[in-house]
Amino acid sequence: MYAGHAAVALALKTRDPRVPIVPLTLACYGPDWLETALGLVRNRVEMGLYTHYLPGLLTGGLAAAALYVIVFRRPGGWLILAGWLLHWPADFFTAHKGLLSPTDRVGLDLYNLPAADFVVEGVLVAACCALYARTFAHSPAQRRWAVAMAVGLLGLQGLLDYGLSPPALPWNPSLTQSDWRSHPDSRSLDASRIVSPHASCTLACHPHSERAMAKDGVRGVTTLVCLTCGKEKFFSQEVPAAVSCDQCGSTVFRNFDTPTEPDEAVIDALEVQARSMAYGDSSPDTMPGDLHDLDAR
Repeated sequence: MYAGHAAVALALKTRDPRVPIVPLTLACYGPDWLETALGLVRNRVEMGLYTHYLPGLLTGGLAAAALYVIVFRRPGGWLILAGWLLHWPADFFTAHKGLLSPTDRVGLDLYNLPAADFVVEGVLVAACCALYARTFAHSPAQRRWAVAMAVGLLGLQGLLDYGLSPPALPWNPSLTQSDWRSHPDSRSLDASRIVSPHASCTLACHPHSERAMAKDGVRGVTTLVCLTCGKEKFFSQEVPAAVSCDQCGSTVFRNFDTPTEPDEAVIDALEVQARSMAYGDSSPDTMPGDLHDLDAR
């Protein structure tokens, strides 16, 4: 959400006029700007997973509220916290955001439906600006200023939806946690196709890998090998939804699963492939005539 966050700041201002509008606006956009700042140190996509999931969001909101109280030495810290936390439900309408884990992401993904996104944010801007005007705009000049703010925010939203945004991808709303989603056969997945098994829930599409890295069944270690530089990354738990190479920054990997628990299929494969390492023993697939041919001059 873009202009909608500023509109939420205007609505929160009506709850306590003593709180300056600038800290409120900073709080409503706080997770995005924190993501940008942390992205200067590490990959921004990876940092965004942690600034926008619920535990990280609550931690950031409490820190912002405490900082406000320390710096301004006035009441209103709860509004700063509210503005920070309201960032998540606002973004739920427009994108995918994490729940208790960064990889459990839900959202209506309206960024890929620009018209719907403009309508939702436009209604929010109009409602919040009307509330602000009713509280603070008592003269004709003040009411004109409130209308100008609403028009400016709507114009900014239209520019972002239709002028500056990249081409829209297929709409991919997600209303369930990743653990509840059905996972089709991984052989049917590729990086260019989005699978939508149900109307109420969708499979998370991970463009950074050659296939969705859902780890069901036997526990093990997943090794991601960067296709650009060859650097390896290891995961013993679920692989994050967004992974980047620490060395070259690439997001395209080949993945290998290594079981760490007994598994009949793996044990059978190892027994079939095993061969004696004793000196003088031939390969199980080697016939005496093959050895004679190798020794021929």
